[in-house]
This record gives sequence, structure tokens and C-alpha cells, in this order.
Amino acid sequence: LKDLAERYVSYLSTGASVSLGDVCYTANTGRAHFGHRLWLMGDSVEQVREQLTGYTTGADAGDVKVSQLRGTEEPKVAFVFTGQGSQYAGMGRQLYETQPTFRKMLDRCDELLRPYLEQPLLSVIYPESGSSPMLNEAAYVQPALFALEYSLAQLWRSWGIEPEVVAGHSVGEYVAACVAGVFSLEDGLKLITERGRLMQSLPHNGAMAAVFADEARLIKAIEPYVDTVSLAGINAPTETVISGVRADVDAVIKALGSEGIESRMLKVSHAFHSPLMEPILD
Repeated sequence: LKDLAERYVSYLSTGASVSLGDVCYTANTGRAHFGHRLWLMGDSVEQVREQLTGYTTGADAGDVKVSQLRGTEEPKVAFVFTGQGSQYAGMGRQLYETQPTFRKMLDRCDELLRPYLEQPLLSVIYPESGSSPMLNEAAYVQPALFALEYSLAQLWRSWGIEPEVVAGHSVGEYVAACVAGVFSLEDGLKLITERGRLMQSLPHNGAMAAVFADEARLIKAIEPYVDTVSLAGINAPTETVISGVRADVDAVIKALGSEGIESRMLKVSHAFHSPLMEPILD
């Protein structure tokens, strides 16, 4: 490992035009991976060379870390797909511009969605103005997240990373099912678009918030609003989500804030995962 580090120092000291990105890419994809490994963080050739020099000479090695692989079995990989609230204009743009597989899949999703969306998917995800209000509307954000997450999964798979397990929350459940082969991409996009359309048709009087409190504390907080605010999700022991009528969600958040409990409103158009969705069944 030390000999290899010395060879990297020698190469990075040649004075030639060295691309740090190319060096990292080749080390990752073009070299055998052995049991003894070294990694470091740096944003320039000079910084990386200095840290490697420190490691090879026994001087200050900076952020260099050395480890040894334990066991020979490859770790199992899980793909977990997110729901609404994670979206933002321009998401995945660098991948779209630099990764052919990602671009091909997102273009395919855009093509398949043309009959169902008034505005093309790509114009909503990558707006010329830099902002995209429609990306917070259920009718667009749901197919947008589905398409982006599916394309990202296919990119990982093109790199040889195959999941042993897939899971998701809300919109992400549909992506996980599609990646697992439960239904086709065409059917998945049609299904999630219709889901978003139906939810979009409901009144815009709901809201959701992430609350940094446990389930018991949250249930107590929403007791006065039991008919209008629901516990929508338990993401972790002290990370929960509430959903319901906007005014009452605001009141719960304000009351919790007075006790020093932090919360964050989610970027959603409706009170998903609450009784306010039930009129869709009619």
C-alpha cells in the first residue's frame, strides 16, 4: 500500500496536466481492489500529493485513512426511495448532463409522460427560469420524483451495483415496486401520474410538517386536533411527521415550538397520509 502511494506521489509530481477527477475515476474503476486500502479527501492535486507524501514519509498525513477489508463477502446493498418534500428545481442536473444512462432513462420517462402531463416533465425539473412552482404540485412532483429515482437506480445498476432489497416511502414505494419488477416502467409512470392527478384535485387546505419529537409526545400534541391532524409517519425514534388541515398543523407546530421542540414544514401541496385524502375514494 505504501509503495502504491509512493507511485501516486511520483505521478502527481510530474508537472504534467493531471486531472484529479480522472485519477480518482481510474483508481475506482480501472484498478483491482485489494484488502488493504487507503482513502483521503482533497480538492486539488497539490493537496492530495501532500497528504500522500505525509503518509509515505511518516510525517503528518492529514486526512489520510488506512483500513483493512474484513471478510471476503460483498456487502448487501439496499436501494431506498424517498417521497415528496425532497424535490427541488434542477435536481439531478449534473447527472443528466454527464451520465448517458441517467439521461437516457430520464428522457424515456419524459417521453412516456407526454400524453399525461400538460407541461413536459423535463421543463418542470429543469426550468429555464431556475424556479419551478409546479414542482411542488402533486400532479407534477409525483411523476418527477418517480422518474428521477428510477433513472438514478438504473444508473447505479449500470455501474454494477445491484440491490438485494428495495424499499420506499410514499411515492418511493411505487419506484421500489417498479425496480423490483412488480410492474413495468410504463405502468408505473401511468399509475403515479394518475395518483398525483387525483390528489391534486383535492382542496389546497392541508399541510405537513416534520417534527423532532417521539411518537408519544406528538400524539399528545395533536390530541386537541384529533379530527383534523394525523400522525403521518415515524421516520426515527425522535423524527415524526404530522399531516392535516393547515391552520391546525400550524397551531400544533407553534405549541411544540414553545416547548423547544423543533419542526420543519414540508414542501407539499396537500396533507398526504391523512384523512384529508379520503374524498378521492368517492
